[in-house]
Amino acid sequence: MAETPHADRPSVIMLPPVLMVLHLTAGFVLNWIFGTYMPHAWGWLGIALLAVAVSIVQWSKKLFERAGTNVPPSLPTTAIVTDGPYKYSRNPMYVCFLLWFAGLCLVAGTPLALLMLFPFAYILDQHVIVPEENYLSGKFGDAYLEYKNRVRRWV
Repeated sequence: MAETPHADRPSVIMLPPVLMVLHLTAGFVLNWIFGTYMPHAWGWLGIALLAVAVSIVQWSKKLFERAGTNVPPSLPTTAIVTDGPYKYSRNPMYVCFLLWFAGLCLVAGTPLALLMLFPFAYILDQHVIVPEENYLSGKFGDAYLEYKNRVRRWV
């Protein structure tokens, strides 16, 4: 998304769910080409990761709603949320995207698809989170910088 001079939103490369689906698709294709699969016993771990991720995302979304701010980075941020999982990570929803990714790969039994987790995490970090942090620093100034200094980016 290109940022216009007066846009009240971060200039992220693309919406994180789209980024995740592209990397998952590439991983599943990679796994399909090489025909490598893991035992279904790993699927239980994948289900647990998915359950944890869904729970934390729902909790985070409720905190955003309570604060009256938007979830998608394509919309303006109106408040900084610092309670709940945001006490431990500035990006708990993005941590959950990584958990979803790993969980889906484990449930599907596709070990090579897990390799795409690394470029996904890198692009998410550098082309989504960094622009969001720059936007929030500019919009909220010292309040966001103090939060940023107190709470880690990931975990």
